[in-house]
Amino acid sequence: MNTFKPTICIDFDGVIHSYERGWQNGVIYGTVVPWFFEWVERVRDHFKLVIYSSRSKTDEGVTAMAFWLNEQRQLWLKNNTSALSGDDPLRNETEPLEIEFAYEKPAAYLTIDDRAIQFKGDWSDPSLTVEAIRGFKPWNAQS
Repeated sequence: MNTFKPTICIDFDGVIHSYERGWQNGVIYGTVVPWFFEWVERVRDHFKLVIYSSRSKTDEGVTAMAFWLNEQRQLWLKNNTSALSGDDPLRNETEPLEIEFAYEKPAAYLTIDDRAIQFKGDWSDPSLTVEAIRGFKPWNAQS
């Protein structure tokens, strides 16, 4: 049986953490972005999930993300009792989350980030102009 799972590298702020007020001296103040845990439950058997963030450069940053994520998952489980039913494919609270944290950006099959432009093999792409790059806004900053 092949147990290889391609890695998905997931950014933290603005992707998992709501991050609506931007950087606040390292404090993780927001809530989990809606549907994150449901998505994890659907994909975790197929992919290795790895969080990599600018916070990842210190032990304190990784610890803070892990603590916050665990806290948010417990709230999600408490508020989503259907996630614990036997008829639902979602896991129960005793199973570990199985999300890793990386101190360096891992080689990944795919990266999920709110601050990225997909490169499509063409450096003349209009999304790569100075104006387009300077005007870029992540999903939570768009009007």
